[in-house]
Amino acid sequence: MRRLAFLSFLLLFATTSLFAQDWRRHRPDRYPDRYGYRDNFFELTPLIGYRYGGTIYSDDARIFNRDLDVESDLNYGLNLGIPINDSGMKLELLIDRQDTHLTTGSNDLFGPDNRVARFHATYYQAGVVFPFSRSRNLTPYFAVDAGVANLDTDVSHTSSANRFAASAAIGLKFPIANNMAVKIEERGFFANTGSYNHNDGCGAFTCGGDTNLYQGETSLGVSFRF
Repeated sequence: MRRLAFLSFLLLFATTSLFAQDWRRHRPDRYPDRYGYRDNFFELTPLIGYRYGGTIYSDDARIFNRDLDVESDLNYGLNLGIPINDSGMKLELLIDRQDTHLTTGSNDLFGPDNRVARFHATYYQAGVVFPFSRSRNLTPYFAVDAGVANLDTDVSHTSSANRFAASAAIGLKFPIANNMAVKIEERGFFANTGSYNHNDGCGAFTCGGDTNLYQGETSLGVSFRF
């Protein structure tokens, strides 16, 4: 609850700060484009958020004798936007990590989850950001990415696994200064953790249900243009 309260405070602070700025008033000398400034800058965004969901299945991770849930926890990362045109379309390079636990869950309605092992999920993604519109005050956008997920536990005598991963995001960008903006984003991740070694010949996407890893996250970042 403290983590959720912290994120709520950050979101509230970011939103209210928008109305305390007067730099967005029309300045013909600085913003000659009547439809908004040209967004053809590089953009570096440190981010923090909250990632939730996901299951590691025993059929895919044989070191465990039952399916384990990925405990919801904070995530943090870095996003680099490389301009493609002057209307905000960017090549996106993303590193996004979560340090959490694998749990057995609880059959009790309000019972605590039982932690089994530390778990680290780091996504390395590259893709394209598409803005919905051009504005000095608000830029909604969506992004589509693909890359690799590095999955690791602190269990002795195990190694990390690298699997194909993809993500999609929708977000809002609020400029708060000439070279700064606040970004609020919702992103979903997919990692191909399904086993290719079933005795019945089934693969990662066939037979026995879908055993891949799906996670979602809500994040807040501050972007610096250069």
